[in-house]
Amino acid sequence: MSVDWFFKLKEIDSLTKMKSAFLKNKSEQEDRVSKLRERRESSLMQITSLQQEVFSTNHKLSEAEKKLKTASEQKQRLMDIGGDENKISLFQTEIDHAEEQGLELLTLLDSLETQMTEIKTFLSGLEKSLQEIESEVQPEVAKINSELINIDLRLKLLIEELPDSFRTTYLKTAARNLAHGPFTRVDQGNCFFCRYKISRIEESEIDMQRNLKSCPQCYRIFLPYGA
Repeated sequence: MSVDWFFKLKEIDSLTKMKSAFLKNKSEQEDRVSKLRERRESSLMQITSLQQEVFSTNHKLSEAEKKLKTASEQKQRLMDIGGDENKISLFQTEIDHAEEQGLELLTLLDSLETQMTEIKTFLSGLEKSLQEIESEVQPEVAKINSELINIDLRLKLLIEELPDSFRTTYLKTAARNLAHGPFTRVDQGNCFFCRYKISRIEESEIDMQRNLKSCPQCYRIFLPYGA
């Protein structure tokens, strides 16, 4: 009778590995979408930042234009009344500075607008790619979810069918979330995973007598050969 229980444990092992493969595939599929969404969010944040910089630059440009206008008017008044040449020269320096600043700001605005245009063009293509990939990923993920539901149902039934000793041992081991699953085999006198030395008597009890045993070191359950 214990042979049947080990067959069920082996099926649980196979289903658990199949579930892990499906979950990995699902994660990879969802990552395809999430990575594009992250790039879209990053690009939108860049546009927002550039828009704020455009607003700030326009404000500075407006201030520079006011200074240019004020300095030009004051220079002209002095020239009209034959004012001091040194003061006229100072106003001219202020005018030159304001014009230079205005030119730099206009160049910066042009650069910012170019950057925004490039990002918006990129976003347009990204949106198209995102829609295409979502149309591929959604049915694939739905299919995987359906398979996972079936696997979970089968696992639940198999676990319920196990005798108490097998079920208790399996659930306790599975709760450890061991890498590569809760099962192992005797391999050349050692636990296949952690290489803990197994005596010939224990190996016979596992493979020949079909006794339920766990590795003393890694706690995985031994599946006998032939099961």
